[in-house]
Amino acid sequence: MDRIVAFLRRIEIHWWILFGMIAGLLWGLYLHEMHYEVLLEQARENVLGPEYTEEERIAEARAIRDELQRLFADTTGGAAAQGIAQIFLALLQMVVIPLVVASLVCGVTRMSDFGRLRRIGGRAAAWYVTTSFMAITVGLVLVNLIRPGQGVDVPIALDDVDVPDPAGAWEMMLSIIPPNVVEAAANFDLLPLIFFSLLFGIFALRVDDKHRETIYALFEAVFEVMMKMTLFVIALAPVGIAALIARLLATTGVDVLWGVAGYAATVAAALAVHFFVVLPLLLWILTRRNPYRVMHAMAATLVTAFSTASSAGTLGVTLEQTEHRVGVDNKVGGFVLPLGATVNMDGTALYECVAVLFVAQIYAAAHPEFALTFGVQLTIVILALMVSIGAAGIPHAGLVMMVIIFEAVGLPLELIALLWAVDRPLDMARTMVNVWSDTVGAVIIAHHEGAIDEEVLFAGQDTPADGAT
Repeated sequence: MDRIVAFLRRIEIHWWILFGMIAGLLWGLYLHEMHYEVLLEQARENVLGPEYTEEERIAEARAIRDELQRLFADTTGGAAAQGIAQIFLALLQMVVIPLVVASLVCGVTRMSDFGRLRRIGGRAAAWYVTTSFMAITVGLVLVNLIRPGQGVDVPIALDDVDVPDPAGAWEMMLSIIPPNVVEAAANFDLLPLIFFSLLFGIFALRVDDKHRETIYALFEAVFEVMMKMTLFVIALAPVGIAALIARLLATTGVDVLWGVAGYAATVAAALAVHFFVVLPLLLWILTRRNPYRVMHAMAATLVTAFSTASSAGTLGVTLEQTEHRVGVDNKVGGFVLPLGATVNMDGTALYECVAVLFVAQIYAAAHPEFALTFGVQLTIVILALMVSIGAAGIPHAGLVMMVIIFEAVGLPLELIALLWAVDRPLDMARTMVNVWSDTVGAVIIAHHEGAIDEEVLFAGQDTPADGAT
């Protein structure tokens, strides 16, 4: 028995998470096979009544989906998946706010040299903009080569679609400044909280040494405690992720992908190119380090990002793994990663571009007067880049971002509903790309700051060239 326990303890966490994903897949498909057809018809009757038309079914698709999820949660297996998934997500979210604040304040107060602070901030901003633009370019090329919208005939209702109005530029800027920091934290509004934490850390450098040391010691202690709590949450990840996958597949199955399979495949292919080729190539060119070794070290983080579809919810795991499995000094990681989790959205920017062009291809086929010109595509690229950077500060970010681009190029807002069916699995994939981009950016910046502990990840390798420590 002792040998079995010792063997199980030697299995790395990302393998346990992979086992959890497989278990969740089987669990979800079992629930789907046992209950889906009966519960779907019941959900339709609950929402529409016993006699309904095909047009009514399409128009109320979202309401039927919500009712179906509620009915699944009333079954024994569905209730277990729902409960475990909600507990796991709550635990992930629980650590985020104190971890973000403590990490940013510590990261800034450690860098008493304002020149270094500006240098790291400038490099981070350059990374965010450059990689997001490259991601959009990958999506633009593939969606024009594959043209998934051609020949697609998807029935859809064009009435009663609830679409919020997008915020203006001044409203978006104002949303960054928290009039009430406690309220921002309670609402899980990370961008205003990050803004306040950065200002707090910067002005902490301006006070007397005695007070600055007290502030630093306090937030350093909070950060260390939160990292221990994060390790506890990571240990529960295999079970939580199994429940998340089961909950998703129970209500969707795999058939939902076929209606817009070309679109989903195009997004997935573009995300894969950016994830496995573009970002690793940048990491190798700029640091001469093995990107796939870093990817392997961050496997638990990437799988957690995929299953939760939340960069912010994964932040605690990202910080812990980047420091303790890759060797990035927390002075860099603690500053760059919380910012990246909020404003660095490569996967989201790529998705926005492909999604809008997919809908535009469908609309152009039915409306020849709508010309999908180079100018229209350039507008989509620029707007996808801009709104992805500010996404975290906008309520209902994904939908509002799409609204901004749709309105700019003249597409009917109701056509956003075409994307609902496969949004969740694609959201999971693009979140993993977002987190990988944050990680690669932190490694590159730490490399050029001489802030990587070689013994953590690169022990036994030849010392990298070009200034690596």
